[in-house]
Amino acid sequence: MTAPIIFVTGTDTDVGKTFTSALLVSKWQCDYWKPAQTGLESDTGDTKTVHDFCSSGRHMPHLFPPRYALQKPLCPLEAMDFEPHHDIQLSDFQLPEERINTPLVIEGAGGIYVPITRGLHVTTDLIKHFITSTSRPVRIIVVARSGLGTLNHTLLTMEHLKNAGLLSHTLGCIVNGQKNPGNVAILERYGVSILAQVDHCSTKEDITLALGQIPELADLSL
Repeated sequence: MTAPIIFVTGTDTDVGKTFTSALLVSKWQCDYWKPAQTGLESDTGDTKTVHDFCSSGRHMPHLFPPRYALQKPLCPLEAMDFEPHHDIQLSDFQLPEERINTPLVIEGAGGIYVPITRGLHVTTDLIKHFITSTSRPVRIIVVARSGLGTLNHTLLTMEHLKNAGLLSHTLGCIVNGQKNPGNVAILERYGVSILAQVDHCSTKEDITLALGQIPELADLSL
């Protein structure tokens, strides 16, 4: 059986998708791919971040290069305005055909409704493109911040996934940031599956604790 593809999206930007992706890559011994990277004029990029996170750990993933690497820290659609020679199409994103027996974490750009193409395709459309182009199971993990505002953002994200017909492909949500049991309890009352609560990490000990919060891949219903 081929290994699963885990698509990591967020309820917003800067909610901890890359850090969470690095945790998943390390815990589940996955490879990593960021299909569309923006913001390279001010940042080294998420692939480098995952590399650096894993470099001192137990697993060094194969890092597939982004299909598109854009300079401005904007959504891919708007970033293309500054590099008009790029014209992103969903068909440009072809899943790697090698290493199909190794789980693959794919990190999206921003949240679930981030505009990607000039045809106004969004992250949801990219996920559907991947689902229809592979026999591998594709599953979605939503990263949400723990604090104020997360209820609205997370419930809207889950509602959108439901309306897009993707709820059956969604494993659940990882909540990132200072623990907030009240918010988690309310999300669960609305039927959101909370896979893990990951606190802020500043030391190796913190990261070890965070990794311990991530469930085993074999324990999830893929």
